Amino acid sequence: MALFRRRILIGAAAGTVVTGGLPTWAQTRAGGEPYPSRSIRIIVPYGAGSTTDMAMRMIAPRMSQLLGQPLVIDNKSGATGAIGSDAVAKSPPDGYTLVMGTVASHATLVPLMPTLPYNVLRDFTPIGRAATPPGLVVVHPSVPARTLAEFVAYSKTEPNGVDYASSGVGGSGHLATELLRLKTGAKVVHVPYRDVGRGISDLLAGRVKMMIYYAPLLPHIRSGDLRGLAVLSERRVAFAPDLPTAIEQGVPGLIASGWTGLFGPAALPDTIRDRIYGAMKDALLDPAIQPLLADQGQEAAPLAGLEFQRFVEAEIDKWAQVVKVADIRLD
Repeated sequence: MALFRRRILIGAAAGTVVTGGLPTWAQTRAGGEPYPSRSIRIIVPYGAGSTTDMAMRMIAPRMSQLLGQPLVIDNKSGATGAIGSDAVAKSPPDGYTLVMGTVASHATLVPLMPTLPYNVLRDFTPIGRAATPPGLVVVHPSVPARTLAEFVAYSKTEPNGVDYASSGVGGSGHLATELLRLKTGAKVVHVPYRDVGRGISDLLAGRVKMMIYYAPLLPHIRSGDLRGLAVLSERRVAFAPDLPTAIEQGVPGLIASGWTGLFGPAALPDTIRDRIYGAMKDALLDPAIQPLLADQGQEAAPLAGLEFQRFVEAEIDKWAQVVKVADIRLD
């Protein structure tokens, strides 16, 4: 796949490197020198403008201020995040090369890609979860359904099922809709697109009838061009408060949120891990940043290293089961 790179240097606020105000616990030492003592490279394994890229760029200036060093964001896309992630897996564990991983690069690819060049649980140090963009279940207005139950009932009346769009085989929307099918018995037919924008366009035109995806669907729900049926998170979200969860609608376990989180190479010292997580958490909870995330259909969801590790393990198990039962394969 093509490899795209774009580096943007994000300095501390007002061009000032903040170090003197750092708490004493932050003066972590690695190799005999304070950490961090130079710029930190954050690999975003997707293109500029992606959901992951936007989340990282929103928190980077505040993190830079808190860490007292610039952050260099390096977009290294390809293979659904595997190329950029592999670069970090093979980097020295000094805290100066990290990756903003996702549910794809660090969970769903594990069962989907047996030849994945890294082992998620062995080759990385989970630093912390950052944000969660929940899946949104939407239908074309011609579909006579306003709830998940009504959609499932309608799908069973269609001789050939209901066509749904996704960003491709094994993509987040594909897996989420298969989870919906397994949980509810909905009769749906997969129509994969290489370009998710084309899939959304066809949904708006009524050529496909249903989709589960993230923030790009929000404006169309708000305009009435698409109808939202559910948000696939544990609880309702602030940016779409009127959209009920699947759990509220009687479908327990139907949770399909994307997520982003920072990972370092294996054997990253705990003190460095905790230092980075502290800065990321403070940035995520900054009152000035949370509305920016909400505007992009994301919620701050910080989760510390060991808890994040258990979360990642559970996500791998969950999606591996979906891949197996639905017999999803990347050809």
